Amino acid sequence: MYLVSRTETFAKLFFIVSFTGLFMYVALAFYSFHTAYTTVSEMGKYQENNKMQNYDVVVERFDKDLKYILVWTTNSVQAESILQYEGQEAFIERDCPEINCYITTNKTILNDDYVNFDAIVFNMSIFWERGVYTKLPDRRAKRQKYVFYGMQPSDNYPICNRRIDNFFNWTWTYKFYSDIYSPFIEVKNLVGNVVAPNRNVIWKNDLRTSTKSDVAAVITKTKAIAWVLDNCGQNAYIMFAVPKLRKALKQFNLTLDMYGCGNLNCSEDGCSKTIQKEYYFYLAYEGSMTEDYVTAEVLKAYYNEAVPIVVGGADYSRFLPENSYINYQFYTEDKLAAYLHYAITNPAVYNAFFNWKKYYTIVKADEFKGYCDLCKLLNDKKKFTTFSTYENFRSWWYYGSLKDKCLPRGSTNVSEITGYMNESVRF
Repeated sequence: MYLVSRTETFAKLFFIVSFTGLFMYVALAFYSFHTAYTTVSEMGKYQENNKMQNYDVVVERFDKDLKYILVWTTNSVQAESILQYEGQEAFIERDCPEINCYITTNKTILNDDYVNFDAIVFNMSIFWERGVYTKLPDRRAKRQKYVFYGMQPSDNYPICNRRIDNFFNWTWTYKFYSDIYSPFIEVKNLVGNVVAPNRNVIWKNDLRTSTKSDVAAVITKTKAIAWVLDNCGQNAYIMFAVPKLRKALKQFNLTLDMYGCGNLNCSEDGCSKTIQKEYYFYLAYEGSMTEDYVTAEVLKAYYNEAVPIVVGGADYSRFLPENSYINYQFYTEDKLAAYLHYAITNPAVYNAFFNWKKYYTIVKADEFKGYCDLCKLLNDKKKFTTFSTYENFRSWWYYGSLKDKCLPRGSTNVSEITGYMNESVRF
């Protein structure tokens, strides 16, 4: 009997010790998980608190009073790239079709609560900050429109955090399929109407013919290609291609001269006079192979009587007049050098590159023209009251492999790396 009693006692003690050990193990494991995945859990809480499904929203306020737009700022990301003026001035000065919009960075002007704004615009730079979830709104009204603003190339600045999928209602970028399309350049006809960028543009059909009267325009030019670099850290693609092109040009006693990153320096006018007087061609490299990304870099050629050799990821036929440029990617370096030599030694061929001037002007677009489109969207009752989000926003923004782009950078400990990877792992 005594033996049975002691056995039962030991069994109870063993059970208590085992249970206590198991409890401590679970607690420790939970603590480790919580520590390692802080980024994931906190961002998850944010997403849960702001979760919305696709449905038509019943809006309590929709009339012709002011539409309030908040440009979201943080300590490190301000509004200079988006906000030109506070208030209504930006809409009035541009003679927008709708001017009943008010834009500001002041989060407190509407009863001290940013939930009362009709739209909140987020600069893409915010989403490259660490701990971004702590810098986003912690509450969200169903009627509010969250607008992504991004004018940097998406292959250089992908959005990695998977929680940003289903976050935005509208987009404001240089991409054709944005809700608010904001290109860097515009082609206008002689009446002043914008012809391009346009996915279905039809160019004049005689842009490849030339006249003898054009020849005098290039009489002072003696050199082949100029390239003005603002950033000496160009990507591998172009820096690998340039030596090959230089070697090919040498066969025809032609050169590619680099200004800004080497022995040649630009004058105060940014080499404009030098390009106009001396060079037949200008290497217009965008610094990115992103689709639809055509910046004012090409204007360094068009404004200075040179022909741009374009290097980028866009379908240039949608952006620039036919036969006004040469697409680098359509040639090998040897064939490109031969073609440039042919154009230089045949004035009629070279001057045909300028036939577009009979029909068009090419100008820098108003970088703030998106104001009008945003105000118009806010005044469109159907679009404003219908709720939708970019379900796969990260893939919409960057078409390539996120796995190749979204490795953690600057991480200092294991938990930071694992937290980041778990935010981005579902590619």
